[in-house]
Amino acid sequence: MKHTVCKVVTVVFALLPVFGLFGCGEGEKYTSDDVVLINTAYYGTEMNPVYSFALKKEKDGWLFSADCLVGRQKDHYTSFGSFPITAEDAEAFLHIICEDGEIEKLYKHRNPIRIFRSSDAPARSFGMTFSDGNSVEKETRLGDRALDYLYALADRHYKSAESVEVTAVSIHRNCMDYSSSCSFCLEKNEGVWLFSFDAEIDRSGGHTEAENQRIEEDAAEEILRIVKERQLVTRVKQYEVPPDDDIFALDETTYWTSFEFADGSSIDAPIDAGAELIDAFYSLAKIKIHQR
Repeated sequence: MKHTVCKVVTVVFALLPVFGLFGCGEGEKYTSDDVVLINTAYYGTEMNPVYSFALKKEKDGWLFSADCLVGRQKDHYTSFGSFPITAEDAEAFLHIICEDGEIEKLYKHRNPIRIFRSSDAPARSFGMTFSDGNSVEKETRLGDRALDYLYALADRHYKSAESVEVTAVSIHRNCMDYSSSCSFCLEKNEGVWLFSFDAEIDRSGGHTEAENQRIEEDAAEEILRIVKERQLVTRVKQYEVPPDDDIFALDETTYWTSFEFADGSSIDAPIDAGAELIDAFYSLAKIKIHQR
């Protein structure tokens, strides 16, 4: 009996750090004034998250990112990143965080211990980063009042955020098989959409090149629709360079996707833009070839 008790006590003490019983008061040293980043997300079984929000403090102000349903009927899914909001908007949210004790609740939350987890199971996350560089993230949800405020922010700003005009879309794919390599660029110049490409279009064994082919507005809108629905701008903005594993594949297919905007800014990243956009560009190139 004595040995059994000792074993139980040993197991309990071994599990204390796992259950987060040490350091529960860590959150008490932080206030809402120390917060420089808040992120929360809920992923169901579909491609898009049910919601994903981030509020980040920069030296010039606060930036807001959102992926969620918006509108009066909640019938529009928006996805935008790094949209500037006013200090008043951010302070109102931080006031809720303070009143509802969200920092303390986040630190005290104990993540469930899972041996197995289904890959398509719903998943929630909530995290904060503070001005001293420390951060905490748990498998939990933000409180209802704070979450409602983030939805309200998304409703208030999504039209302006989505109206950031894309003026150029470029994608490149380089393969060992040259016939599968391709390069497409759609850009707006003085109100006119121009299309350039270098790809094997009619399976003729050679590439066809064309530059600055004028296309109709509706054709350009179809390309921009795919960019928006596939959240490609957000994916490029959020791209992070993976750690260097010193592995280099000579026959690896490489990708590059880039965007330019009406304010003169641009972004790019080595990501695959996806089959839907590439196929749309190929179709557009075929149309231009047959119009010659």
